[in-house]
Amino acid sequence: MAQHTRRDVLLAGLALPGIAGAFCCREPVGDDGSSKPKRFEETAGFEVPDVVASHPLAILPLGSLEFHGPHNPLGSDSIIISGIAERVAARTSGLLFPTIQFTQCPAHTAHFSGTMSVRPEVMTMYFADVLRNIVHLGFRKVFLLNGHDGNIGAGRGAIAQIADEMKDAALLFASWWEFLPSEVMKTLGMFHQANGGHGHGGPLETSAVAAFRPDLIHLSKAHDLPEPPDLSGGAPYFLQKSTATNWPGYSGQVSEASAEKGKRLVEISGEGIVKLIENWLKHDEVPGSW
Repeated sequence: MAQHTRRDVLLAGLALPGIAGAFCCREPVGDDGSSKPKRFEETAGFEVPDVVASHPLAILPLGSLEFHGPHNPLGSDSIIISGIAERVAARTSGLLFPTIQFTQCPAHTAHFSGTMSVRPEVMTMYFADVLRNIVHLGFRKVFLLNGHDGNIGAGRGAIAQIADEMKDAALLFASWWEFLPSEVMKTLGMFHQANGGHGHGGPLETSAVAAFRPDLIHLSKAHDLPEPPDLSGGAPYFLQKSTATNWPGYSGQVSEASAEKGKRLVEISGEGIVKLIENWLKHDEVPGSW
């Protein structure tokens, strides 16, 4: 009976766009009071046309399996981005796709035990194939929500390819930590680092993991390190090395990490991401990045 009622709501939503925007096939409210987004892998075969038609966009989280120091789980990036993506999908009525976890990792983390790395050229083709399938379902707006630095090049390359192939498609890419710039972090005063706690496996990232899975954090296994030096004085840059001699696979004053700080951080990032999506959906005339 419950399934029949849900389908009735779906059909009613398709007939009335205003109702579709308000409900948009969300799952029932969870035990903690939070809304649960509709997940692609939980969609029944008969539901697919209705679900695609009643969701304004598809959300594809990108994670990794990578060493983040002895204190963090290998799936740190995947845990963070999956948690943020669930909240964002619930608030934007996006259809949530499964997080991609086997991705490309830089050479200086690839040699650490537990890191799983796929060649960057393979990842570009893989991301493109996934996106191609999503667009073929009927979606014309796809949001890649990124949780791993190694996905940026391949993700943007795949987006460029699909946007060129599918003339009516729009694809958006953003990384969760970019909504927490150093200036904002300095204002918050959570971490005693000039860069606001940023850095691979550092206090900011460790806190974000702890926001979702505090049981997987082992701060006693790591000691504080000097913060990563800023080579440019503030301007963004991209550096990769074959090896990083004597680097323990993480950075920063990890003793400052906490689940409480992490919850605040993912809340701020999530708010920024939701605002980005809402503005994107409102301004369909925007030509793209410039």
